[in-house]
Amino acid sequence: MNTTKPKGFTLIELLVVVAIIGILATVVLASLGSARSKARDARREADIRTIQTALEIYFIDNGVYPTTGWLNSNNHNSELWSTLETALGTTLPVDPVNETGNRAVTGSTLTYSYYSANNTLYCNGRAYFIAFNKENSTPGSINGLKRCDGSTYTAGGAFIVGASPVE
Repeated sequence: MNTTKPKGFTLIELLVVVAIIGILATVVLASLGSARSKARDARREADIRTIQTALEIYFIDNGVYPTTGWLNSNNHNSELWSTLETALGTTLPVDPVNETGNRAVTGSTLTYSYYSANNTLYCNGRAYFIAFNKENSTPGSINGLKRCDGSTYTAGGAFIVGASPVE
């Protein structure tokens, strides 16, 4: 009589292994999701610095920033990002998600919004701001830019960067 066990795995052993692999895969995919959104936030910060550099070059050449009013990377209404690109003579980055909808300053829309105007609040084109949002952080309670009249411009929960009034 042969008493050796048959070679192979039982159905229960295979099910346990498949369940463990499924749990591990779920954990890995969940952690990758937050890593992706953090990477998009890092890209947003780099994009904003790129846009600011292009604006500073324009300012050096012209003595003012483009006074286009509102412009948005998601082309909200008629506020076309291409208008700013044409003024600066370069292609500008857009938000990695670039949601349709409102400007960044009106909520948590993931888009870039630019504003400068030829009026006294913005030093007749010598000041501007860019608003944007992040997926993993919210702006602090003091997040704004001084305008030429000394008031602070804050946006509804968006990050604000830009050139403060030039003296």
